[in-house]
Amino acid sequence: MASYGDERTPSKFIKYILFFVNMLFWFLSVIILAIGIYVMVEKRELYGKLTDLYYDPAVIFVVLGGLMFIVTFTGCLGALRENTCLLCVNVAIIVALLILEIACGIFGFINSVKVEQTVDAKLRNAIMFYRDPTKQDLHFIIDTAQIELGCCGSKSYIDWEANIYFNCSSPSVSACGVPFSCCSTEELRENRQCGYGIEKLSFEERADRISMQGCLTKTMDFLKNNLALIGGLSFAILVLQILTVCLAMVLRSQILQVKEISENTK
Repeated sequence: MASYGDERTPSKFIKYILFFVNMLFWFLSVIILAIGIYVMVEKRELYGKLTDLYYDPAVIFVVLGGLMFIVTFTGCLGALRENTCLLCVNVAIIVALLILEIACGIFGFINSVKVEQTVDAKLRNAIMFYRDPTKQDLHFIIDTAQIELGCCGSKSYIDWEANIYFNCSSPSVSACGVPFSCCSTEELRENRQCGYGIEKLSFEERADRISMQGCLTKTMDFLKNNLALIGGLSFAILVLQILTVCLAMVLRSQILQVKEISENTK
């Protein structure tokens, strides 16, 4: 039998540790959910025109934030109210997520080449929708990624030839070019046309003006060079989830035992 300190009450230490761990992630879920809802409200007029929500980051934020909110809310309330049903729901959801995470990790490891090809295809497709008025968030997220990562395109800057505005056959002023976010320095990016006509320059001039490496290539290189760090963080998150499940199960067991003792002493 677990040690309580007081047979008539479950362990307050386990109860409040579980509560505060869930509360921490609950606050995070509220922030993520609020950002997603805010963006969707701000662009509500565009949603009537959207035909592909896959590329909308606001939807991802809402789904992720909503799922985290449900999981952490059941954990917080279950611990605070000592409700065995809510604790069971919390444990069941976390276990399901653990299984999903492990399955995705194994699948990604076994099919890493295929996953990379799929991501490359999605990124190339996203490049085609750049400047689409119904996908303004996509425009923003591509520019942000290219600036922050110092990259251009999926595997290289040449991927931008797939966009009708940057293709050399385009009649627009941006023909044979790339977006300003591909330019290698902030000083160059101040001129929003710094990437125009880039394919008409020599290789050395291109290398001086824009980031030549693609975002997927740069990301894959980063992952390969930081496997130990990523593995450590993933393991820490996994351990935290398992710890949360164990604490919830122990607390639930203690609550049931206290109820049983209470009933037997009547």
